[in-house]
Amino acid sequence: MNKTRFKGQFPWALMAFLAIGVGIAAVVPYATFNPANFNSATARFATETPLRQAGLYVHAFAGGVALLVGPFQFLARLRNRAPRLHRWTGRIYLVGILLGGLSAFLIAPGIRSGMVGEFGLVFLGVLWLWTGWNAYRNIRAGNVELHREWMMRNYALTFAAATLRLWLGILIGTQIPFLETRYGGDFEALFTEVYRVVMWLS
Repeated sequence: MNKTRFKGQFPWALMAFLAIGVGIAAVVPYATFNPANFNSATARFATETPLRQAGLYVHAFAGGVALLVGPFQFLARLRNRAPRLHRWTGRIYLVGILLGGLSAFLIAPGIRSGMVGEFGLVFLGVLWLWTGWNAYRNIRAGNVELHREWMMRNYALTFAAATLRLWLGILIGTQIPFLETRYGGDFEALFTEVYRVVMWLS
């Protein structure tokens, strides 16, 4: 593979690598249906109403599917050689967005990051559904270029699942030196503060 081709494919390969890695790592704990395997931000849902618990599972699985399927929708070779597969995976992706976006409204109230995080998740859900609807509406109308533009915007929002975790690691790393002085040695307090920020940064 020549350098020019490699440079052209590297951004997609990096996106796909992060999407697949995060998608699997994020969904697998919920596939066990054991709250002991959840992260500290979502373990509390095990003690909440069945509707809230269902919202968490739907959000994790539907969002995970969208995250995993999304990168392959941008492969021109796949679109050209297998348009039917592209259409069907696109439908699966949009159903994932619909379920993931709607379930965000179920799990946002009372999340660990407080009101700041609640608004961040609700805002993401609204934009997720709105951009997904515009992508669907334009492809139904035959506006392929506008469809692609809206799909890029939509997947940028879907990819928040990956950027959230990247920012979480980065910000925790920057705050660890201040664990004793700023957070009184309480890592949970540090995590909560960082989580509020990444809900918007992502």
